[in-house]
Parts: sequence; C-alpha cells; structure tokens
Amino acid sequence: MIKLTKEELEILGENKDGIAQLLVRKAVLNEMKTKEYTEEEKKYLEEMKINMEMEFYLNSIAQKTVQIFDYELLEVYKNNAELLKDKNTVEVYPQLQQALFNQKLGEEKVKVINELVEKYKINDILKEYVKIEEPEENKK
Repeated sequence: MIKLTKEELEILGENKDGIAQLLVRKAVLNEMKTKEYTEEEKKYLEEMKINMEMEFYLNSIAQKTVQIFDYELLEVYKNNAELLKDKNTVEVYPQLQQALFNQKLGEEKVKVINELVEKYKINDILKEYVKIEEPEENKK
C-alpha cells in the first residue's frame, strides 16, 4: 500500500496535484522494484545515468557564470518585436528571460567543454587514434 509520510503531507499541504503526483511516483517506484532488466537494458540505463550526471555537472558549472541583464532582454524583445506585438509584456518577459538563460547556459557549457579539451589535450590524444586531414590551405 502506498502512503505519504507526515513530512511529505506537511510540505504538500492541500496541493491536490502535488499529492497525486507523489502518489503516482511512489506507485511507479514500487513497480520498478519488481522489474528485471536485460543486460542490454542495464547498460542503456547506466549510459543514461552517466549522461544525466554529465549534463547536471556541466549545468552546475556553467550556471555560475550566466547572467541576464535587462538591456539584453530588451534587445531580444526588440529583435522579435513583430512576433511579440500581440503578446502581454508581463507574460512574455519570463519566457524571454528563460530562453536567453538557456541560450547563455548552452554557450557556457560549450566553453566548459572547450576548456576540458584544452586541459586534457584531447586534440593531441585524438591524433593517436585517428588520422586527421589538414585543410587544403595548410598544405600549400
């Protein structure tokens, strides 16, 4: 039988949707205990876990440097004024802010990855494993 703890109920209060979501989550987790995965499924799950952890790590590093300034939001708004002309500014502002944050977060993650490429000299190591063709310009 699935039950909520006192702590969970205190946190959720009268939030019917939150209570329902938590009950469903507990039911799924309970059912998962009986599932026996194939070796292929286990490998796939492990790979998914590693990918999620890497994404979490990159986000945690990149988030520290991401800042959104009002002038940037204004610029995004102006650049998309035609698309946004019928939208309520109060409603669209958080959406623009989130979109800009996601864009900057992606850019920062690329910087973090590039720093790791340099730190671990990945390009030099890569040459040990594959033949890299130089661009035509460098051959002349």
